[in-house]
Amino acid sequence: MIGAGTVLAGRYEIGEHIASGGMGDVWQGVDRVLGRTVAVKLLRAPSDEPEFAFAGRFVAEARTMATISHPGVVDVYDFGDDPAAGMYLVMKYIEGESLERALDRDGRLPPAATMRLVAEAAEALHAAHDKGVTHRDIKPANLLLRPDGSTVLTDFGIARSAAATHQTSTGLLLGTASYIAPERAAGDPATAQSDIYSLGVVAYRCLAGRLPFVGESLLQIALRHANDEVPPLPGDVPPGVRAVVERALAKDPAQRWPSGAAFAAAARAALSTTRVETAVPVPAPNRRRLLLVAGAGLVAAAVVAAAVFLPGRDGGRGVGVAATTAPADSAGLGAGAAVPATAPSSAAPVPASASARPTLPTGTPPAGAPSVPANLTATPVNATTIRLQWKDTSSNETGFTVINGATSRTAAANATTLTWDGLAPDTRMCFKVRADNAAGGSAYFPAAQQDWVCAVTLPGTGPAAPSGLTATPVSATAIRLQWTDNSTDEAGFTVINGETSRSAGTNATSYTWDGLTPGTYMCFKVRAHNPAGVSAYSPPAQQDWACTTTPSA
Repeated sequence: MIGAGTVLAGRYEIGEHIASGGMGDVWQGVDRVLGRTVAVKLLRAPSDEPEFAFAGRFVAEARTMATISHPGVVDVYDFGDDPAAGMYLVMKYIEGESLERALDRDGRLPPAATMRLVAEAAEALHAAHDKGVTHRDIKPANLLLRPDGSTVLTDFGIARSAAATHQTSTGLLLGTASYIAPERAAGDPATAQSDIYSLGVVAYRCLAGRLPFVGESLLQIALRHANDEVPPLPGDVPPGVRAVVERALAKDPAQRWPSGAAFAAAARAALSTTRVETAVPVPAPNRRRLLLVAGAGLVAAAVVAAAVFLPGRDGGRGVGVAATTAPADSAGLGAGAAVPATAPSSAAPVPASASARPTLPTGTPPAGAPSVPANLTATPVNATTIRLQWKDTSSNETGFTVINGATSRTAAANATTLTWDGLAPDTRMCFKVRADNAAGGSAYFPAAQQDWVCAVTLPGTGPAAPSGLTATPVSATAIRLQWTDNSTDEAGFTVINGETSRSAGTNATSYTWDGLTPGTYMCFKVRAHNPAGVSAYSPPAQQDWACTTTPSA
């Protein structure tokens, strides 16, 4: 059992548990050799990824991140593989507050504070880009504000080095939909320019107190980034600041700032002409300690089948481990875990009755607001439904709001239950509930930003599993997958490569996985699905995959 007192590699003593996520657990630790406090992340391979693939990806990522030396990027000290604990990553331990939490509390940042934050984050990005690393998941949850007001860029867990094996396929999105660049929404690979766009969205949210694009589904948000004009910033934003952000949000990557360094220089120039308070809000002296860690889990979702939102499971005390401290603003394709082998290929539709993107209240509830509900529970009823129950502690509410982090539904006064239906089989979803009346809303239950009540819908009775999957290279960039369809009632098939997934239609018996790099070794599984559930994968054994290598160019 790994816990406080465990010593890794005879050197790193595990102390207080900080957070848990889809890819592992994070602990405060002590380096016995150097006598310093460190952050230790114990990793675990996703259930649907071969151990060899995960290990290789982790080692390559750790080595790449260790080459980046910049005050705005967390230091990676060490990594290894302990016989008892498995793979681990050792990083610098830093106190601070995530930008996500600061925005939840304050709503907006002053223009000067925003420009300072952008300048420091852009300089950190430039240091990573110089090493061939794109971050891919720039968002407020991954920006840490130190007690002195400076900014640290965290969570390179879905970053990729230009020298690493390319495993992200055309048509798939990694990252958070609300901050994704237009070209990535169209299926193009992540680049330094897409990171600059995402940082521009962060700046927009800081200045406006809202995101430029919202929608009722991840797909809709991504398409709005690709097609819609960015709404104007508020009129109180100075022209110089406005120009810096608008250029970062250009649809054409060539029209954006040419580098993180150029973006930072422009932000600092705007900062020097902005006559407002320059200090970034920081937590009070009795703030809770937050951990800065790098390396998060992966969520990959096809553009043609946007993934169900998974609220962050680690936000309160850490900015890493796929931490999403405010799920209401992280309806993303990038926080949590790799595409699970048990997950359906397409998301549950967003019900017409659900309102888009609720926000968690900040500060003290208004006078006259009802008291907070208690004892929320979530119980799967069937493959498409979760039953929510709570205790009504108020006598003056006019109704209740239940959120899943991306959408909301309402219940009537005196209600103590709500049936959340319309989900896909085997879907994990998390919830909060609050009471409402004319004066306003109560705080949510659970109260802590990082705490949610979660459940997984039942698998359902899916179609018969396909069989006989084969993988054959057909070019330097494509692999042809073929299988036997053993079902008469499937609605389609899901093909996974251990990290991402793609969909094939009804009665399909083949799929061409393209967009690969010459000389790529890749492994696959396939399964069938219909509205009632999902089949087992083929090959069925966890350790068995259909694998092949594309020819070298």
